[in-house]
Amino acid sequence: MKFLFLLLYNFLEDFLHLVKIKKFLKKNVLFKKSIIFDVGCHKGKITKIFFDLYNQSKIYCFEPNKLLHKTIKQNNSNKNLTVNSCALGKKEEEKILSLEDLDLTSSLSKINKNSFYLKVKKLILGEAKNSLIKKVKVTTIDNFCKTKKIKKIDLIKIDVEGHEYMVLLGSKKMIKNINYIIIEIQKNSMYKDYSKKKIESFLKKNNFYLLKKFNFPFMFFEDRLYKNKKFD
Repeated sequence: MKFLFLLLYNFLEDFLHLVKIKKFLKKNVLFKKSIIFDVGCHKGKITKIFFDLYNQSKIYCFEPNKLLHKTIKQNNSNKNLTVNSCALGKKEEEKILSLEDLDLTSSLSKINKNSFYLKVKKLILGEAKNSLIKKVKVTTIDNFCKTKKIKKIDLIKIDVEGHEYMVLLGSKKMIKNINYIIIEIQKNSMYKDYSKKKIESFLKKNNFYLLKKFNFPFMFFEDRLYKNKKFD
């Protein structure tokens, strides 16, 4: 069952979901040289799309699961790629990262054990095996940009399994200098204290408007593309 699910998931991601995102960006989001952040890079699939579209860009990937770094670099041999093992959040700290055997679901967020979605997931995939608990360094977008002397981010993608709002909270200074944000929105109750409304409110307060929704077929989440009015 697990093998069939992963086969279906990867097919939907590679040939439907990411294709839709790439087509929209190619037509509507145009850059020359740009700064891009991929937060929650996983295996670097969308990073590759960014390099395909914006091949002169400097891309910073953030993936605290070091076991994936080799795959990220294999998928993206561009010299303008920087892979960081730290996570991003609302403040400088160390947090516990739960590394699941299904690396798609590794998260800094606390799981809601009463979630119906979690029960369905366990029915399909079985109980998590070989789960590892690891301490990871967390920094903020603001502090990272200050250290690297980054004044503007043209595009940032945030997909961190329920921890997206915390990442946004760490950008209170830089947020006004971010042009586009692609962010994963959960449509399930798998993560404790997760609030889609808080994400929407934060972005609206900081002059972002929704440009496009990308629903992942048959799954309980979607990616959204937001635009900063300042750069219209």
